[in-house]
Amino acid sequence: MHVGRPRDGVYLSYDAHLARLPACSEEDGRVHMLLVDRHSDDRQEHERHCHQMLSESTSTLIHAFDLTGNLIFANRAASAYLDGAETLSVEQRRAFDGLLGSRALDIEVLIAGKPTSNQGRHATAPDDRRSFLIQKFPLRDDSGKIVAVGGTSTDVSTLMAGHSDLHAAFSLANDLANRDPLTGLANRPGFLERLRDALSRLDPMGKGLALGFLDIDAFKDINDGMGHEIGDAILSAFAQRLEDIMGERACLGRFGGDEFLFFIADSTPEEAERLLQRTLGDIRSPYEVAGTRVLLTCSAGLSHYPRDAERAEDLLRAADMALYSAKSNGRDRISHFKESLRFTSERRLLVFSALRKALCEDSFRLVFQPKFDISDRRRIIGAEALLRWRDPQLGDISPAEFVPLAEANGLHNALDLRVLKLFARQQGDWVRRGLRVPVSVNISARSLQGTELVPSVLALLDYHEIPPELLLLEITETGLMNCTGEATRNLADLADAGVRISIDDFGTGYSSLAYLQKLHPSELKIDRSFIAHLDPGDGDGASERIVRAMLALAESLQLSTVAEGIETEEQLAWLAENGCEFGQGFLVSPGLEIAAFEALIGA
Repeated sequence: MHVGRPRDGVYLSYDAHLARLPACSEEDGRVHMLLVDRHSDDRQEHERHCHQMLSESTSTLIHAFDLTGNLIFANRAASAYLDGAETLSVEQRRAFDGLLGSRALDIEVLIAGKPTSNQGRHATAPDDRRSFLIQKFPLRDDSGKIVAVGGTSTDVSTLMAGHSDLHAAFSLANDLANRDPLTGLANRPGFLERLRDALSRLDPMGKGLALGFLDIDAFKDINDGMGHEIGDAILSAFAQRLEDIMGERACLGRFGGDEFLFFIADSTPEEAERLLQRTLGDIRSPYEVAGTRVLLTCSAGLSHYPRDAERAEDLLRAADMALYSAKSNGRDRISHFKESLRFTSERRLLVFSALRKALCEDSFRLVFQPKFDISDRRRIIGAEALLRWRDPQLGDISPAEFVPLAEANGLHNALDLRVLKLFARQQGDWVRRGLRVPVSVNISARSLQGTELVPSVLALLDYHEIPPELLLLEITETGLMNCTGEATRNLADLADAGVRISIDDFGTGYSSLAYLQKLHPSELKIDRSFIAHLDPGDGDGASERIVRAMLALAESLQLSTVAEGIETEEQLAWLAENGCEFGQGFLVSPGLEIAAFEALIGA
């Protein structure tokens, strides 16, 4: 029913509900009427209808994507460009990045929590490439939480065609949006746009296109040790050197951080590798930054169109897999993509996902490899704690596989803390039982650069009542070279507290005697690669001379020596004859579970 208000002539809507009242002697036949105001509902319905008409009538494309990047709404104008589709998966939407905006633009909105805009170009037909002003903004629920990314795309092709100044302004804005402000190279979205354009214009009968992914080796250590201002200056100098060396034939971009990209159209993989080899050679020349000489090396991965992939994103992913292979095999080298790397990449993702879960669930254990007296192998003088991990789905996973993953993805602190807790728990039990077993624990050089390690170690020793001399912290010689001043001070603080320091894999890096003096280590461990090449029957070979020099150095600095990887009686005899004190290796024992190790030492 409608009720009018005489004063303003407005009619209000009500629902009327009638009900007969209970009969009684005096009020028989009366009814009860309930009026429900529908005015607000009508207004909301009217507003909803207006919103729908506006969305469907405008020529502006209106769209929305969920948090995972799938299209969840497209108005009539947007659907027309999508051939009627109202939903798109993340994979499908890539063909419409120039129309609806890229996933990278969505992520920018999600991270910043505020609107952003960009210019896009989309081919509606082979001879009709149109320009769009794309605007993105967060969509929030009543609590303020972002639940989706909304967007509008406005066709500005006609507007820009008729106004040269406006066209120039849009071009400038687009150039700035797609350029890295530090190096002046194309940024990630800008590079991908150029790569897609180059792929679309390639001659099908030509040589194809080579894509390179470059990463500066150990740049994080340089950045942390020298400061971000110096780090930025090095990145700028590096980018300039790339431009000077590669010339106009290569299109360069900065992917982010210390990662760079390039592609060369009409190039074979072999031609790209030759250019890249020259580039890496020039990159090794010292950089002069703020009066400091810095030596850089670079690892690179190469992929090729059409051999390895046909889409820009897949080509980039293949080059990234090749880069990871180059870094895993020693750095400062070039690797080409091969199909077997696809399995390696998938395996890496599986292991990394399982690793994060394992760190939360305490799925690790320690085994202990005995250290023995070289002159009397039956005398066990300590052990090295070796981390082991068995995943319910993936089975046993080697530290050689998961430790580099932890370091590359910022999980080294969590992993080192887990090892130290396992050590402290077991060592505390042995101490309470009257056993004194010095145990070596490997830690990452990067963990030494934080402020958490020293108090964590000392707190664990105190809580479990462990004498500090029963812990040896092992750091590799290569890791030692990347130590900052903060890491050196942390090691010195631990040594002052009574914790012993061991230099692992000695002879494989390039450490100076100054480091050995500064850190006051207790022990040098001779790397297994030298022990494996000891051949007493071959006279005085290179390995023999190197190991003899290491033993002399350790003796002069009053350091204990431990030979790793002893597997033969001949190696053991040579080490005993030349004064090595202690050893580890399968000749005596592999890593043992706790019960087996205790049986070995008679506990």
